[in-house]
Parts: sequence; C-alpha cells; structure tokens
Amino acid sequence: MSAAVEKDPDAGSSGGLKDCAVVTIGTELLLGQIVDTNACYLAEALSEAGLRIRLRIAVGDEIGDIVDALRVALDRCALVITTGGLGPTLDDLTREAVAAVAGVALEFREPLMADIEAIFKRYGYHMAENNRRQAFVPQGAEAVRNPVGTAPGFICRIGEKAIACLPGVPRELKVLFPRTVLPWIRRFFRLPEQVLCYRTLKTVGIGESQVDQSIGDLIKPGGDPEIGLLASEGEIKIRIAVRAGDREGALQRIAPVEEEIRARLGRRIFGSDEETLESVIAALLASRGLSLSILESFTSGTAACLVSRVDDFPLGEAQVIRSKTSLMAWDQCHEQNPGDDRTSRSRPWEEADLRRFAAAFLSRSNADIALLILGYPEEDADGWQVDAHAVVADRTDLLKAFSWHMGGTSATLRSRGAVTGLNTLRLALLERTDPAAR
Repeated sequence: MSAAVEKDPDAGSSGGLKDCAVVTIGTELLLGQIVDTNACYLAEALSEAGLRIRLRIAVGDEIGDIVDALRVALDRCALVITTGGLGPTLDDLTREAVAAVAGVALEFREPLMADIEAIFKRYGYHMAENNRRQAFVPQGAEAVRNPVGTAPGFICRIGEKAIACLPGVPRELKVLFPRTVLPWIRRFFRLPEQVLCYRTLKTVGIGESQVDQSIGDLIKPGGDPEIGLLASEGEIKIRIAVRAGDREGALQRIAPVEEEIRARLGRRIFGSDEETLESVIAALLASRGLSLSILESFTSGTAACLVSRVDDFPLGEAQVIRSKTSLMAWDQCHEQNPGDDRTSRSRPWEEADLRRFAAAFLSRSNADIALLILGYPEEDADGWQVDAHAVVADRTDLLKAFSWHMGGTSATLRSRGAVTGLNTLRLALLERTDPAAR
C-alpha cells in the first residue's frame, strides 16, 4: 500500500501567492486538553511552499460549527487544510461537514476499506463495524490513502478552491502532507518551486518597543523581505523572511536588510539563528583561551545550568557555587576578606564591595574570568523584588559591573537575572578585546 492520491488533479487556479486557512477540529483543542501542534506544523510547511496563511481556526466536534468554520475559511481563502474528525466514532464529523459545504453526498470507497482492513490485520487488532465510516468520502473527492493509520484523508475541490482533510494524529499528518497533499497543492495552484529562507537575529538587554523604535520603518506587512518581531523571556528575535527560487538568491536579498538592522542595534544583537547567548559566550571564551567561574545567589545556579548545556564549555574545576542569598555567598568568601564588616543587608552594594568579592572568589578558583550574579531578593505584596548586580572580573581587575532593579515571581527573577548576568559577561569579553566598544 502506497501513500498516494488516487488520481492526479487537473490544473486549478493560476499561479502566484495563495491565501490558505488551517482548520483544526476537535473539542479537546477548545478545552485545552492538547496543544495544537498540527496547526503550527502546517502553517510552517504551507508558508515554505509559498502560500500565505490568512486564517487559523480551531473548532469543536459540532457539525454546525465545523460547517460554519469551513464556509468562513473558503470565503476568504483558496485552500483550506483541516486536521481531525476523520475517526470512526459518531463525533468524527469532518466528512459530513465537507460534504454539506460542497453540496454532495458521502460515498463508500472499497479501496479505502481494504486499506483499513489491512492495517487492522497487520497489527493483529479486531476491526469494529464503525470503522467502515472511515471509508466514506464526499462524492467526487480524491482520497488520500493512509499507509500508517486507519484514517484516510481526502481532497474536495469546490470550484476554483479546495479543501484538503487530513487525520489529526500528528504522526500520520506528517506522513500524508509532504508525500501526497503538498505535491497536489503545488500542481493545483501551479506553485513555482521556491524556498523560504529565514535569518533570525537575537537581541538581549533591550525591550520589544525599543527594537520597534529602532527598526520599525523596516517592518512592513507583506514586505519583501518580510520582517517580524518575536518576544520571549530575556530576548527579542527579529526574523527576516524571503521567498526566492533558490537559497543563494534568498540569502543575497536578506544580506542588506540584516546589515542595516545590525548597524542600528549594534551589540544588542548577540547572535543569529541557532545561536544562544550561552553558546556565543562559550565561543568568545574559547577563542580567547579563557575559562570561567560562576558565583550565583538569587539566580540559584540558573546561569550555570544554561552554560552547562553547551558542549565543552570552558568552566574551571568545580567553579559553580550556588547559594540562596548573596549574604550566604558573601560568607563563603568572607574568610578571604577579614577586614570587611558587612554582616547585614543594611548597606547597599558598592563597587569596592564588588571588586573585593570578585577578587576573593577568583582566589578560590582556577579560572581566568569570574561572573558573579548577586542580590538580596525580598518578598512584598506584588511578589519579589531585588536590587541585582552582575560582576565580571579577571585576575587583574574588575572588568564590568552592572546594577539594576527588577521585580516579579521568583522564577522570573532567576531567569532574567541569569540572562542579564550572562549578557554582562558577553559585553565584558567584547570590551576586554576592544576597549573602544565600551
């Protein structure tokens, strides 16, 4: 049994960028019981094929709601892809809904029934009578046979438009879509062979609104290249997307836009694509032949955990000291500073404190560079507050110190504190090589 459309489609609409919709079907989606990974997978795959995703709709297992969703999608888009609702039970109603929208009846397909029976026989399961429902498709639809499951799909043409229905099981969807449905779509809409290339620039230490102020004039809906912003914990991503006939041509069109964005944002951009803040720091340390020690207080080892994910990160021997408060961390090094009288939180951190603390920590370390992330978190009615300090030092001097205040949950403080500390380290390493970058 092969995964194939039963017959080739005739040529459909003329070429060019087409609008499409993704409709995912299942009450479990509306209840939040599962994450809709199918919609994300299809949106990315369709975009890469040169289609524009105009709508994404999630709908429950009610025939009227499914029909309404399909009609809305068809009214706005040339192509609708659905997932789910192709099972054998009475609440699997995608077949009936599409037939109603197309104005046709359902018809039984013997080849599909044979495929379903073969699947049950292969796995040694008894086939229930209701599995026969899965061999029905809207009259005139083109069946998409399923070699890995019991739910065949189908493609129903309605004038110059089409609805392609696929099973909701992600494993089956990811077999049927690229093997059969995507080639059908390319032929039907006469889509040219093309690639969609992305370059993602990653920033840290700057908010989304500030990024928008810096490059907002470059961000135009439907632009080519198309630029978008994505905010996540601790960083803002700038995505540059280009469609072209080949990868080389796409990269050539991305290059001048990337250069302009880098010129405007400078060292706030720490990396691109698959690079992470910690992998960039690892590369900086390795290129300079330096090892790192980390001392953390309120971040509870979060920065150390991040860098430990990078293969061959140049950490010194047992250089990660974790403690709950900076007073505890201070006590660990207090024996190296017998003249210091700090015994409470009453006195603010001063540069002299940070310098002595860094020197004391490095004296207990075999590393070349130390990163210290310090602060006393205090709880109030709104959550936690901390006056935080990120300190970077080598064996000769304090290289960089950055102090800031932040509030939020304890998890937020740990995450943001670790990212800010690591970014302070990144900047210190860059400035250590190029003092003009200060």
